[in-house]
Amino acid sequence: MLLSVVMTFKCPHPDHLAEAIESILTARLDSFSALELILVDDGSVEDQAPLIARLAAQAPTHCELKHIVLPANQGVSCARNIGMAAASGDWIAMHDADDLSLPNRFEVSARYLITHPAVIAVSGDLQVFWDDAAEGEAESLRLFPLEHDEICVDNLFYCAMAQPALMINRALWLASGVQYTPKMDMAQDWDFLIRLAQHGQLANLGEPLVRYRQHHKQRTSRVNGEAPNLHVQGIWQRQLAQLGVSSSDAILKTHSLLSPYWLWVLNDLTQAWEVLPAQVDEWYGEMLSGNAQTGYVCAKLLRQKLSRIQHNWRAWRLSADPATQLQRLI
Repeated sequence: MLLSVVMTFKCPHPDHLAEAIESILTARLDSFSALELILVDDGSVEDQAPLIARLAAQAPTHCELKHIVLPANQGVSCARNIGMAAASGDWIAMHDADDLSLPNRFEVSARYLITHPAVIAVSGDLQVFWDDAAEGEAESLRLFPLEHDEICVDNLFYCAMAQPALMINRALWLASGVQYTPKMDMAQDWDFLIRLAQHGQLANLGEPLVRYRQHHKQRTSRVNGEAPNLHVQGIWQRQLAQLGVSSSDAILKTHSLLSPYWLWVLNDLTQAWEVLPAQVDEWYGEMLSGNAQTGYVCAKLLRQKLSRIQHNWRAWRLSADPATQLQRLI
C-alpha cells in the first residue's frame, strides 16, 4: 500500500519547510509499503533544491522525495492539481509547508479509508499554535463535524473539513474528475470539498491530526477581521441555489452575516447587529422550505443548525451590547 503526500509552497520559511517535511518522514508508516512525498515549488524566488536534497539524503529507504519546480507562480490550486496528478499512491494526503503532521496521522486516516470504502476523503481536527505567540496566546483545538451529513450541512456556511489534515482515496478521486478550481483564493479547499461530496462520503475522525501553525503576518490569522471575499460569497450563493433557495440579495446578505465562516461566530458585528428579526425568520424559513423541495442536505440536521444560529443571534441581540461574547457549555 503506497502513500502519496502532496505539499505545495511558494517562498517558504526554510525552517518551517524542513520541520514540515521531517514531521512526514518521522511519522508512523507501518501500514505502508512506501511513501512518496511530492513537493511542488510554485515559483519560489530562492532555490529550495539544496534543502530538499539534504532532507532526501536523510530520508528512510522506503521514502522517496519528488521535487517539482514550476517555472512561474500558478497559484495553490494549480500547484495542488499538478502534485496530485503526479501521485501514484493508493491514498493522497495533503500537507501545508508550515504545518506539522502528528505521528499517527497517516496510519489512522488510511485505516479509516480502508474500513470505509465509500469515503472519498477524510480529515480531522487541528492543534492550532502560534509561531510568534505573544503572552497569553495559548494553543487551541479546532474541531470539525464528524459524519458526512453533518459536514454537508456545515459546508453551507463554512469549510467543514481541515485541508491541512486531508487524505483522499485516490481511486475514487480519479473517478470523480474533481480538481481544485484555479484563482479561488482561500476558498479553494471549501469549493473542492463541496464538489467532492457529490462523488463519495466525507468524514472527520474527531481527533487532532495536524499541528496548524499560525503567525501574525499570516493571512488566515486575520480572516476574522475581513469581509468575506467574492469567492466565499460565490460559494454561499451556489450552495443556496443547490439547497433550492432563490438567493435574493437580502437572503444572501443575511446568510453571509450569520454564517459561522471558518468557525468564527460572526463576520461583521456591526451589520449582523442591524439585521432585523423578520429578516432572520425569512432566511430560516427559506432555507428549510428550499431543502424540503431538493433534499440537498439532511433536513433534521439543517433544522438543528439553523435553530442554533438563530438562537445565538437572538440571545446576542437581547444582550443589548454588540461586544457580548457567547459561550456554550457544550
